[in-house]
Amino acid sequence: MSLIRLMIPSVVIFSASLFLSSPAQAELEWKLDENRSVLNFVSVKNDHVAELHRFNELKGELLGEELTIQIPVKSLDTQIAIRDERMREHLFNAKEHPFITAKATIPHSSITDIPVLTTVPLEVDFKVFIAGEAQRVNSVVQITRLDVERFLATTAQPVLISTKDFKLVEGVNRLREIANLEAIDYVVPVTFSVQFERQPPQ
Repeated sequence: MSLIRLMIPSVVIFSASLFLSSPAQAELEWKLDENRSVLNFVSVKNDHVAELHRFNELKGELLGEELTIQIPVKSLDTQIAIRDERMREHLFNAKEHPFITAKATIPHSSITDIPVLTTVPLEVDFKVFIAGEAQRVNSVVQITRLDVERFLATTAQPVLISTKDFKLVEGVNRLREIANLEAIDYVVPVTFSVQFERQPPQ
């Protein structure tokens, strides 16, 4: 048997081991569980009337250390159908920008080093995209390791979104005029509770 034939199996095994240990293969992937995740926000009109709203759909993944969450604007739910339509059109410009997106970098150890059934705070620097505008938004998130395969992330306190920062003031004013209101606050408190499940390696 020739030397080349003897070497072929070793070369194949070595190449395969390099492939399996490459960064792309080693990346952990966690998928957002839509059925166990919620995002709510509060609007205040006429200075003292607060109303709770939500988005019914959330999509997201943590791939490696890169977190991406997408919120379909069509899933907006304010409990009033006509108001949903007006907000999609005049505030979010849903035809051109159908998703609200949040991105962040989450170190592996922030998740994997947490003991099961333990909660730790984590400061997260999100980059949020709304209606074509992007802004940095800082939030303190409580991370709970539910088990080896799942973790829960919840806001430690409401995240304050400024409509001025995202150039949404014109849309807010238009909604105020249509509804014949005296005022709508330009700052919106947002809370979320999102659960992620670890995916098997591909």
